[in-house]
Amino acid sequence: MKAEQVKDNNYVSFITAGLNKVSFYKKYPGADLTARFHASCPEQRGALDVISDKTLPVAGHTALVRTAKSADGFFFYYFGLVQINENYCYTIIADCDVEEAAEYEPIFDEIWQSLQYFGNQEEGLKQQEAGIDEILSKYAASEDTAAQKEKTPVAPFSVPADGHDYWELDDYQLRFLSGSDISVSDGDGALYIKLEAEMPDYDDKKHGHLLNDYEHGRVYLQFYFKGIYKNGIPTGIFTFEDERDSSYLTYLWKGGFHYSLQFTGEVTLQDGWLGINGHFGNYPVTIAKQLPLEDIKWENYRFLRVEELETASPAIVRHLQLTDPYPALLHETLAPLKEMETLHISFSADKPSAADFKEVPKPLKHYKSLRKLTLSGIRAVDSLPQWIGDLKELEHLYVSESKIEGIHPYIFQLPKLKFCYLSNNQLQSISPGQSDSLETLTIENNQLTSLPDSLTKMPKLKSLSIKGNPLTKLPPGLETIEHLDLELEKKMTLLDYSYKGADDQGTVPIDQALFLAKHDNKLSDKLEQAIAAQELQYYQKGLTELARKSVAFATTKEDNYAGKGNNRFGGLPDLPAGVAYPSFKDYEGNEKGMQFIAQINCTDIAHLQDYLPRTGILYFFIEDQEDTDASVIYYDGDLSTLQSASQLDITEDYIYDQHGIYTPYKAIADKYVSLPFFYNAREYYETSWPELEPLEEEDDATDALKQALEPDFKAVHSINSYVFKQHDTPEKEAAHTLKGKPEDWMVLLRVSSDSQPGFCFWDAGEIYFMIHKSDLAKKNFSKVYCGLESS
Repeated sequence: MKAEQVKDNNYVSFITAGLNKVSFYKKYPGADLTARFHASCPEQRGALDVISDKTLPVAGHTALVRTAKSADGFFFYYFGLVQINENYCYTIIADCDVEEAAEYEPIFDEIWQSLQYFGNQEEGLKQQEAGIDEILSKYAASEDTAAQKEKTPVAPFSVPADGHDYWELDDYQLRFLSGSDISVSDGDGALYIKLEAEMPDYDDKKHGHLLNDYEHGRVYLQFYFKGIYKNGIPTGIFTFEDERDSSYLTYLWKGGFHYSLQFTGEVTLQDGWLGINGHFGNYPVTIAKQLPLEDIKWENYRFLRVEELETASPAIVRHLQLTDPYPALLHETLAPLKEMETLHISFSADKPSAADFKEVPKPLKHYKSLRKLTLSGIRAVDSLPQWIGDLKELEHLYVSESKIEGIHPYIFQLPKLKFCYLSNNQLQSISPGQSDSLETLTIENNQLTSLPDSLTKMPKLKSLSIKGNPLTKLPPGLETIEHLDLELEKKMTLLDYSYKGADDQGTVPIDQALFLAKHDNKLSDKLEQAIAAQELQYYQKGLTELARKSVAFATTKEDNYAGKGNNRFGGLPDLPAGVAYPSFKDYEGNEKGMQFIAQINCTDIAHLQDYLPRTGILYFFIEDQEDTDASVIYYDGDLSTLQSASQLDITEDYIYDQHGIYTPYKAIADKYVSLPFFYNAREYYETSWPELEPLEEEDDATDALKQALEPDFKAVHSINSYVFKQHDTPEKEAAHTLKGKPEDWMVLLRVSSDSQPGFCFWDAGEIYFMIHKSDLAKKNFSKVYCGLESS
């Protein structure tokens, strides 16, 4: 998969993702896959400086993510790997300009976390490999020809004496198309040049060794260039080896060529021409294209070097990015540039010149059009001047890796300041006052012990990131900010994370004994016998305290809707008359039906547990597998008034989820004892029952124990059970999202992938509906959380 974000015909971000074999990484050094993955990153994008390593939940697995920037500091790289089984993994690589990293990294995270794969995994991989084999065999003959052809030397580029354009590939003349263009992106400030051409009288048999067979003889080359300004004429020579340029000042995209051919050679910008001289594989390519210089809007160009500025009129220099500049020359360099809109000054970690950059250059106070200011790696700077608050057009302020201990409140009063990133400094306090424009504030990894009340009163503040600070006090109301990035334990201790109830009327006392198996004589005896059978008596007390009184379900036979109000998974519900089928507005504003998952008859299972309502029906819905926002409806009226599912006017097209309407299946139920998955459930016992930790290594014994505790059928779906998760617990996840203590949340319904109704949640995963036990006691099901885990 490849995705490109194009703005004004220019690329501003680029993403590739695909399937790979785990064995591919064995060629890299490292004791495990993580280390070998990290070692592979430089091969993908060349020399780089690592920014961070993290993990994310992706498709039910733990994905590795490494972020980095290019050695020259221009580009931000995002590398990801998620192992889906012992043989295969998915990978992602994403690029953007380093100045846009704060904006794009969350987007890359979201894209990475949206990964899904369906169906029979092994069979799907076989089909994919078969497809690749078919492509390889199709081009085998042309590859043999390519291998036999010797690479002939190509002369360096020179401007054509006759002034005519040409494109020669092997022995063929290609014809330029009108899609060729040149522009400077107002996103990353690079010069983009795109060349399009076609092979006259294209014939797959004749030209198949050079071109693919689905572009019908059309090809394109697209470059971006940086560091090429000289007297208003793009100038520079770039050397490519297997389509990579070691200077990192240019990048190549191509299309229409045979998949096996990579470009090696020189790309020249000279006297208003673009020249390309080299080889695709062993086939020579020479191109000369005169550039329409009048189309270049240099005011959008991002200058990278002082040498470029020497031949530029100050009036056109609007964007400047300097990496490791000489501090002594900065005043002279910056003083004439009165029209500046974006300025980026950064110092690498290993550059001693940063020690001489001790203050923000004073010429900046005259930059009245400045919209974005980035100062990174300024390790000798201990304060920001108050006059930054006079830059009234400033929208984006980024300051990192400094000695700054405070920010003058005047700076926060900038009328257009939307994004303020002040991470990895030495901030001990901030006093932002009242900002009516600030939308994002990131102050991670500082020395803050408290935050001001004013943060809770900013009308547009939607995102606040404060992790990595020694916080001891936070203002009430901070928890109401839409995106609050803070360690959960600090949320619980420093903010009001008490649960207010679905009705906002508070909570009622909770009888935790209702949910435990030890208070059911039959289940308690069964647990004791199973523990003895596995010779786990040493762990009996802890296991008994953790054992839940759960209800198991298994689908039996297809439901023809002859009855109403029975336990059902999939299909459509038997809704009460007058109750509308749950719906929502999709991203285009269209009304779409939610996905019906199950209906549970509380009367039928009342004898199996003591915590659900004694009568009535529960209906469970989600939006879709991408967004598991849930709706749970409880009806406690006359079941004879229910409208049969067969009478509902609900079509496949109306359901938003791509799976449409599942096949309806009846279900049987019984009670059983549920125990944690000791492989990854330490949070349940590490505080109260630490002696259970050795069970993490006793897979055979714990598996046999859990199997002995199941009813006469396998508990495919369940209520008040444990859920296997890679990270956290469902209870903690619900508390993190909706507040309250994790122990006060319970699994209202766990639904696993089930081939009978056709459930397949990502890769054979499961969803879980969570409710606060107080809401359950009140029979209020209006605030239910739903999560998804895939194994």
